[in-house]
Amino acid sequence: MRLTPILLTLAATGATVAEHPADPLCPLVLHEERQDLEETRLALNLARSNIAAFEEIFALIDGLFENDAIDRMTWLRAKHDRDSARLALERAELALARQGALLDQYRLFCEARDANGITAERRRAIADAHARYRRADCDQQAKAIAIAENDLEFSRQWLAGILDLRDAEVTTRQDVILAERDVELEEKRLADARRRTGTCRGALGDAVREPVPPRSGPAAPR
Repeated sequence: MRLTPILLTLAATGATVAEHPADPLCPLVLHEERQDLEETRLALNLARSNIAAFEEIFALIDGLFENDAIDRMTWLRAKHDRDSARLALERAELALARQGALLDQYRLFCEARDANGITAERRRAIADAHARYRRADCDQQAKAIAIAENDLEFSRQWLAGILDLRDAEVTTRQDVILAERDVELEEKRLADARRRTGTCRGALGDAVREPVPPRSGPAAPR
């Protein structure tokens, strides 16, 4: 069970260590989120290596395709791999921004706990970090739309190619069924990505307009 939701609850109420004696929580949660931050940095570095490789591969295949040295299906696959790698890099950049903002929230709250209370200035800083996190979260989800659109376009073109090959009796009915299935799956993924992004954007607007709740009273002494 992740402990970060507990800190979010405490941050929202302005609770102090004296009110909720859970000293081990902050070091544990901060360690966990810093580990996640390192993982997102690694994912970004890997995505940069991937795009470099796929860009180079596509350049080779595109040259061969222009000289009629390879078939269009091979070119389509290479183009999709290159475009997918580009989108994966963009999403990895958004994931890093999201994780950084998430870590900032917990760090700011834990610093306030150590200082025996959340001042108005610290509360604003936490709210700002939370707003950055929510925006980055929605941006990352919105990137899923572009990814699904790219995959759907590829699947449709791949199906068209399979149907041409089927007419030429090069492929089987099984190949056609699988290509048609891929189009259907990508259409569902695109619809889901649009729905999730719309929900996130709507909730983000409500969160931005919603004021930070005031504290109910002075903090208890430590």
